[in-house]
Amino acid sequence: MRLVIYLALGGVLGTLARYGLQGLIQPQGGSFPWGTLVVNLLGSFALGFLMRYLLGSGIATPELRAAATIGFCGAFTTMSTFAYETVILVNGGEYGRAGWYLLASIGGNLTATAAGLLAARKLL
Repeated sequence: MRLVIYLALGGVLGTLARYGLQGLIQPQGGSFPWGTLVVNLLGSFALGFLMRYLLGSGIATPELRAAATIGFCGAFTTMSTFAYETVILVNGGEYGRAGWYLLASIGGNLTATAAGLLAARKLL
């Protein structure tokens, strides 16, 4: 039961952080999903960093690690919104923008995760 509470708290914080940050980044009336892209890149970096650092340092309990990674990062990032926005771009005939968004999201998220792992490794 304690783990569920940690997960729920992490999820609430991740959801609120995503909502706030995405709202700050996404321009009103903008046709490119900058908010989702930035949130997913930051979330990928955070997950890579947290997984490496928390597991490598041993400073967090399993419940806290789960709250930070599954709860916070899971609620903060959003593949469903990414998929939806990509389909909307394609359906709107914006193939170039959809392709760029796909490449930036997938390549950027992989790179951000690797950077998070590397940053945590340097701290250990």
